[in-house]
Amino acid sequence: MTNKDSQNNTGYKRTLSNAHIQLIALGGTIGTGLFLGVGDSIHRAGPSVILIYIIVGLFLFLLMRALGELIMSDLNKHTYIDFIEKYLGKNIGFITGYLYWLSWITLGMAETTALGIYFQYWFPSLKPWIPGLITIVVLLIINLISAKVFGNLEFSFAIIKIVTIVAFVLLIGYLLVTGGKTTFGPISFENLADNGGFFARGGKGFLQGFQMVIFSFIGVELVGLTAAEAKNPKVTLKNAINELPVRIILFYVLAILAILLVIPWSKVSTGSSPFVQALGATGIRNASSIINFVVISAAVSSTNSFLYSAGRLLFSVTYDGKGKWNQTFGHLSRRQLPQNGLILSAILMGLAPLITLIIGDQAFNFISSTSTSMFLIIWCLMTLTHMAYRRTTPEDQLSDYKMPGFPYLDYLILAFFILMIILLLILPSYRIPMIAAMIIFAVLYTISKIWDKEKNA
Repeated sequence: MTNKDSQNNTGYKRTLSNAHIQLIALGGTIGTGLFLGVGDSIHRAGPSVILIYIIVGLFLFLLMRALGELIMSDLNKHTYIDFIEKYLGKNIGFITGYLYWLSWITLGMAETTALGIYFQYWFPSLKPWIPGLITIVVLLIINLISAKVFGNLEFSFAIIKIVTIVAFVLLIGYLLVTGGKTTFGPISFENLADNGGFFARGGKGFLQGFQMVIFSFIGVELVGLTAAEAKNPKVTLKNAINELPVRIILFYVLAILAILLVIPWSKVSTGSSPFVQALGATGIRNASSIINFVVISAAVSSTNSFLYSAGRLLFSVTYDGKGKWNQTFGHLSRRQLPQNGLILSAILMGLAPLITLIIGDQAFNFISSTSTSMFLIIWCLMTLTHMAYRRTTPEDQLSDYKMPGFPYLDYLILAFFILMIILLLILPSYRIPMIAAMIIFAVLYTISKIWDKEKNA
């Protein structure tokens, strides 16, 4: 490999191997949204949450195919924001960049908040902010060493999560076939019909289940942010995106089905991980403690990924800019890392305990709803970017990894995300976070216009 191959023109080193990218892609689909948030989804939608995961998973796969085409068109771009700036304009790129950065910050806050809940399973009197704060400090140190160290850590975390989910599904499948019983009774498909049937919560409950399910999928596009640091991006990124449907079926649909086979949906916990609850019900010694360790590792892994992403996004939106702010965060350290961006992002993630003190037990739901709201806006802009790319790029210059069904599938994706935004505005539980996300977007738009006037004055 030549020096040019090992370091692209952004200054990043290409240190992430095929194994790193594949495991980061796999690990990115398994986080707190699945391990903790699924309890809330089941509570709101009943067994029909399985259908919600399939629907949302399908649209996120289509989005990733569109983003994959964008990535392959220029592998030296820092992030998706560079494409948005190129095809939708600098103002929209500026707005989206900072909104995207803040989204990763709120995601990190959600994960650190969840860590407090997980640790209280073993240490009920432990202050919930302590585990999250310690985790952020440790992960910041790791991320300041090199991207390769980050990749190795994510590789290990992803293996833990993947092996656990597969083992969980196989165990419940075995108990189902052999007539196993739990403290809730026999493991059976009859649990899906418990207390009202598949659509037990009706149409309203079905619609209310979408928010947390969408939150569960946030991070699936993380693989695209590794393009600038991947050794062989043309191969590894394509494989990671193409395998997304398999990951959705295995790590979401089958895992949730396994939970519902063990626990009647009406008895699934919303205050702790349903995975811990399900394994604890099997009577297997120390099973619940083992799975609690795994969900902790999943939260740490997700926080690690979100910190990685946030640091690089802040670098991307300030790269090559003027002014003290841009000069501070728009350059790389001697290790070719966005050091200042990582430090500021970690500090902001560490503010999660303040939200917990203000809101209390609803902190996780509020933060996750805010993250979901921000990402729906961002995903709309990403879809519009792909459409602009296809319309302005000559046929012979298009990426060889084309989004199928253009432009009709793009319209379908955009319509789905807009409908989800409208849904969150209608539902009282999610209205304030969605409005907050829209206000943040409006504030960023105003700031971008003010800066434009100052430049042109």
